[in-house]
Formats: sequence, C-alpha cells, structure tokens
Amino acid sequence: IKGNFPQIVYGDFKIDTTVLNINNDNNKLDYGLTVKHLQSPVIALFNTEISGDAANNILGVNIFLRDRQLKNKYVIGGNFQSINKDFKFNLDPEKLLLDYEKWVVSQDNYIQFGASGILVNQFQISNSGQSLSINSNPTQPNAPLTVDFKDFQLETLTKFAETDTTLIGGRLNGTANVKDLASTPKFEANLTIDQLRYQKDQLGTLRVAVNNNTENAFEVNVALSGVHDLRVNGFYYTAPQSALDLTVNIDKIEMKNIESLSQGQLKNGTGTLTGALSVKGALTAPRILGDLTFNNAGINVAYVNSYFRMPNEKISFTNEGISFNNFTLIDSLNQKATINGKVFTTDYKSYRFGLDIRTDNFRALNSTSADNEMIYGTVFLTSNIKVRGDLNQPDVNMTVNVNKGTKFFFALPANDPSIIDQEGIVQFIDADAPPFNGQRALKVDSVSKSPVKGMNLVANITVDPEAELNVVVDPSNGDALNVKGDANLNAIIDPSGKISLTGRYEIIDGSYNLSVGPLGKKEFRLVKGSTIV
Repeated sequence: IKGNFPQIVYGDFKIDTTVLNINNDNNKLDYGLTVKHLQSPVIALFNTEISGDAANNILGVNIFLRDRQLKNKYVIGGNFQSINKDFKFNLDPEKLLLDYEKWVVSQDNYIQFGASGILVNQFQISNSGQSLSINSNPTQPNAPLTVDFKDFQLETLTKFAETDTTLIGGRLNGTANVKDLASTPKFEANLTIDQLRYQKDQLGTLRVAVNNNTENAFEVNVALSGVHDLRVNGFYYTAPQSALDLTVNIDKIEMKNIESLSQGQLKNGTGTLTGALSVKGALTAPRILGDLTFNNAGINVAYVNSYFRMPNEKISFTNEGISFNNFTLIDSLNQKATINGKVFTTDYKSYRFGLDIRTDNFRALNSTSADNEMIYGTVFLTSNIKVRGDLNQPDVNMTVNVNKGTKFFFALPANDPSIIDQEGIVQFIDADAPPFNGQRALKVDSVSKSPVKGMNLVANITVDPEAELNVVVDPSNGDALNVKGDANLNAIIDPSGKISLTGRYEIIDGSYNLSVGPLGKKEFRLVKGSTIV
C-alpha cells in the first residue's frame, strides 16, 4: 500500500507532503509514515517519521522528530506485544533520544495493561541527574502506582514543539501516587517546579498539591512564589455538574514579567497587580467576587506603542459583572483617560456594556508603521465616549476632538474594496517598474475585521487646524495625501457595516504625492481654502 498527500491545511496547521508505505513480505509487515513538514504557530517539525514492523504478535514502533537540518531531535523506540488478553509495551533501551541527548532506559522496563489490570515495572529514564520513574508497588496488576520526578527539566519535553522560543521551562521534582486502579482510582500529587518560565518571563517557584480523595471532587492547592506571589485553594467538582469553589489570593504579580504571557502585547511593565477573588458556582457560569488593584503600575501597549500609568486603580468583580470606578490611565505626558461603569455579565461569556470613557488631550496613539502598518502616528484626543449595547452589537456614541500635535497615518490596504471598487479612477502604470520594490503591499489584517456581528456608532469629530492627517494610498511607492485644516465631521456606522461620513474639511495646508509612471513622483499642492465635503 502506498499513499501520497501533497498538502493538508487545517486552520493554522499546515502539513506538507505526507507519504505512507506498507509492505507485507515473508509473514512480516513493514510500515512507514513520513511528513516532510508540519507547521503551526507553536510547532515546527521536519521529516517526521513513524515506522516499524509487525510479526509474531509483536509490533515495533519507532518515532523520529527532526529539526530543520534533518538531525534527529527526538527518537522513541519500543515494542507492543499481545499476551493472552493483555498488551505489553516496553521502551527500547537503545532508542530514546530527548532534545538531542541519549537517555538511559531501564533494561527491564514495561507497561502491561488489559483484562488482568495495569502493571508497570521499572519504567525509568534518566540523563545527567534528571529522572522519571513509574512503578507498581508491589509488582502485581492494579497495585498502587508511584510516579517520581527528580530534577526533570520541562524543556526536555516542551522543546519538541518550539518554533523560536521554548514555551515553558523549569525543574520538576515531586511524586504522584495512584491507587484503587480496579475500581475508582484515587490519586495524590505533590509537585514543585523551580525556576518556572514562560518563554522569556521568569515566574518563580510553583508548588502544586492535588488529590481526589473527596468523592466527585479535586482538591487543589497551588502556590506561586518568588517573582510573583499568589495562591489558589479550593475544589473543582465533577458532579452533579462541573463546578468551582476556589479562593485566589494575589499578593504580587510583577508587571515587568508578563510580556510573554501577553504574547508581546504588553511591554516594559512596572509596578504590581494585587487582589483577592472568590470563584464559585458552575464552570459554565462562575460567580466571581473580589478586586484587582494596580499599584504604581505602568505598561506599554504594543499595538498603539503608548505607555500608560495606573497609580492605584481598581477593577471590581461583582454579582453584576466587572466594575470600573474612576479607573484612570495616565499617558507619558501626564494627561488622563478615565473609565466609569460596568461590563455586565453573569457567565463571562455574554457581555453587556455600560461604560463611560473620558479623555483630556490624551495621547492614545504613539506608534510607527513597524508597530502597525495600517494605522500609526501620534494622536491626541479629548473625548467623551459612551459604550452601550452588548458584545454582538455595541452601541457607541462619541464626541471627539482631534487635538494639536496629532500626526496620524492611515495606509490603505492593497485589497481594500474601498479602493478598487470605485468607478472613474484613472490608474497610472509604469510598465518598466519591477513588480516588487522591497515594500510589501498591505493586507487587511485582523484589526480591520470586527469580531462583533454589528455596531451602532455615532461620532461627532472636530479636527484642530494644527492636526496633520495622512492617507497613504500606496505604501510601496510613497503615494500619499497630507492635509491640515478645520473639520467638523459626523461619522456613522450601522449594524449592516454601512459607513457614512458627512461634514466639511477646510484645508489650510496640504499636498498629494503621486507617482505618475515614467514621469516619476510629483507633488501636487492643495490650495488653502479648498474643502473636502
């Protein structure tokens, strides 16, 4: 049997060239499955192979995970054997490679499972002081199992999935015990991870104690100490429904150590986050009560590249949802934005808004095209914004003054229908121009695709004469419109997505830079007093 699948794409997962070969010869079956390349946001595997043979009730299995240079990074070999009504698996002592390093495997290791129960014997691997062992004690089916970790580096396993930076790291020690395997298994685990790390951020020491000694429940005691200090204690109930009864005490979360956790969206943090929360009720609709407080905190929001301070700001969780009472953001020029109101929710799935936001010459944007190639620049706003409605259809009513000092850029995407679906446009083409000059065309990114089903937005916008607005028509060659002037505009977006912009923009100064084929780039000055209506 031979099979070949050139490419398989599912969401963010891409599998390139999968080949299957199965041969049956002389009472022996040989098989092999290879994948040339598997790619996802967090996994990059190359020339992955699963191969082996089957004969005399023994199935040999070999798994090879390779790097970009096709060097073996992980190798696992073993055998499955059928014994009466049981199955037996053992690792091949000569075929265990983890993160390029050969591990020592106990010669007499095996895991047996089936009609007679579960039996694990000397299933132990070790390397340079690290070890993982699993044993039945005593050595008989369904005897209690003991799992021991000693200085086990999490990177040993997590590096197989890395693309650039290992997701999780740390040194694991501890024991887990499982008993009553033949009836209702009970387990107790006491584990410690020292130097816990998520990507580049150090998190501290994590201690976890979990057991299911209470019927239909897991008792959880988790403590993170060192860099961050927090504790989670309580129960997770599995019956009659999935439910929580947890207490979360946050003594300190260091804002400077959350960049990786935020996927790089929050940078250069200062100060701390503290708080206490009670989490109770059904997993599908938890009741969360308590407060979170930012203490002399500050953070750079990567999308807008603006640094915001939160001197002593509180977010409250109530029976109605999430509450803001004069929650204040201060920009790097000491101008403020305040948030009042609530985000109403009883299940943390459906949300209804009752928020009022005010800004006073607040620097909302301070970015370059490297931060966001579509929307960037420096923007100062004085505004009064009311957000109502729900997550499916927010209602936003806003009065906005675009203030002096603003220099805003909007780059039109190459595939934006607002550009290409207009009649009467004359397009100049330089037939001798190369198809690509080093500047990539913009694509409409996820920011321009609203996650909501519809929106009602009404905005009254006043533009200061000293505010500069730029529309980058073609980022690849620098075609752009630049204007300054007086404006009073009214913008409306209805739930269907229809956008209307009315009003008058009287130009004080401006220009349009245009590439005109072989004539090169020309600048057209806009006459003072001209209007855009």
